[in-house]
Amino acid sequence: MQLGFLTNSLGKWPIGKLAHWAKDNGFEALEVGASIPLDEAAFRQAVSETGIPITAFIYCRSFLDANADIAAMHRKNIKDRIIMAGKLGVPIVSMSTGRAPGLSLEAALEPSVEFLGKEILPLARECGVKISIENCPDMSNVGTCPHMWRKLFAQLPEIGLTFDPSHLVRTMIDPYVALREFGNKVMYVHAKDTEILHDRLQQVGVEGQGWWRYRIPGWGDTNWTRIVSGLMEAGYDGVISIEHEDPVWEGSEEKVMQALRLGRDFLRPIWESQ
Repeated sequence: MQLGFLTNSLGKWPIGKLAHWAKDNGFEALEVGASIPLDEAAFRQAVSETGIPITAFIYCRSFLDANADIAAMHRKNIKDRIIMAGKLGVPIVSMSTGRAPGLSLEAALEPSVEFLGKEILPLARECGVKISIENCPDMSNVGTCPHMWRKLFAQLPEIGLTFDPSHLVRTMIDPYVALREFGNKVMYVHAKDTEILHDRLQQVGVEGQGWWRYRIPGWGDTNWTRIVSGLMEAGYDGVISIEHEDPVWEGSEEKVMQALRLGRDFLRPIWESQ
């Protein structure tokens, strides 16, 4: 497995600076987020100078937004990334499923599947790119839990899973059980942790605020040895990409860089010792 990081936490940096920092700090892959301009020449130069590959683009916005102009913008941005991935040989584009407003998860599946099946997957095939769904439980996504994954993959078996255990932990879903069932669908992995603040949860309940927070890997409640073991058992040998959204390590570039290094130092020995 290779260790990389998602560029969002250092998203104001140009791609060349990100690639050089990744190389200098022992990372092996970059996952390019939405804030990085789609500049083919800059991407090629960054990879050529550093040898650090771009292994995925990610764009998680709702292409079914109630505002038609916003929805159209998101659809274009997703397609632009698929086309760019095809030009560069980037194998994966991660995205959300979109979610039609005002509908339950199950009712919202049909319009998501229609757009993915009719517009996204044909373009991805043409460009030689795989589409992978990130399981963030927000209003841009229906592919948030095992129940919905079964329904989604039954209709669109080409689509894979960008597995992020942090979202399962905060929605009280066992990530190890989910990985056992869906390990064969994992195309990419986000290394982000969640810490449950049980004293706060006791006071406000699950509909309250402030009872969980994202953490860097190893600083929350996830057992990463079990996650890595489950990935290995499923035959996954791709990228584990640190997605830094830990509020304890935000506020300056120095803190963000240190958080990425801490995540690196925690994760890599797990699979190197197996």
